[in-house]
Amino acid sequence: MKFFNLLFIPVLLSACGNKTQTDTNNQLAGMYKLYIIENQDSSGVWHEQPWAKGGDGYIVYDGKGHMAVQITPQGYRDFPWLNEENTINTDSVRQKVGNMSIDELKAAVIEFSSNYVYVGNYTINDSAGVIQHDRISHTIPSAWNTSVKRRFTFKGDTIILEPLTVNRRLKWIRQQ
Repeated sequence: MKFFNLLFIPVLLSACGNKTQTDTNNQLAGMYKLYIIENQDSSGVWHEQPWAKGGDGYIVYDGKGHMAVQITPQGYRDFPWLNEENTINTDSVRQKVGNMSIDELKAAVIEFSSNYVYVGNYTINDSAGVIQHDRISHTIPSAWNTSVKRRFTFKGDTIILEPLTVNRRLKWIRQQ
C-alpha cells in the first residue's frame, strides 16, 4: 500500500498542476479588443497613452499556446494605399512609391511604423501570474524571435496585461 501511495500521489499532484494550466488556457482562449493602454506616472496615477487612443487593437489566444496581436493608432485603416492584391505585387508597390513625393513617403513610413503586430507562442506561469509571448515574427524587425513577459489578471470579461519592464497596462475586452 505504501508503494501505491508513493506512486499515486505524485501522479495526482502533477495532474492538479496541469489542471491549473489547462484552466487558465481555457479562460484565456479567445479574441479580445483593446479597450485602453495606460502608463503609470511616478505618483502612481494611470494616464491613457496617446499613441493608441481612438485606434484599434486585437489580441487572440487559441488556448493551445499560439497567439497574435495587432494594435494600430486612430486613422491607420484610412491611410490611402494600394489594395491587397497590388500590395503583394512588387511592380505595383514600386510604381506607387516611385510616384510619391518626399513628404508622402515620410507620411507612409510614419504610418506603417505605427502598425504594431506580432505572432508567436505563449506559455503561462500560473504561480507568478505571468504569460510569456515568444514572438516568431513582428512588424519591428529587431523584435523577431524575442520573448516578452506580461503579468496578467482577469476581471470579468477583461484581461489586463502589464509588461514587467515598464509601468504600462493594456486592458482587453473579450469578444463574442
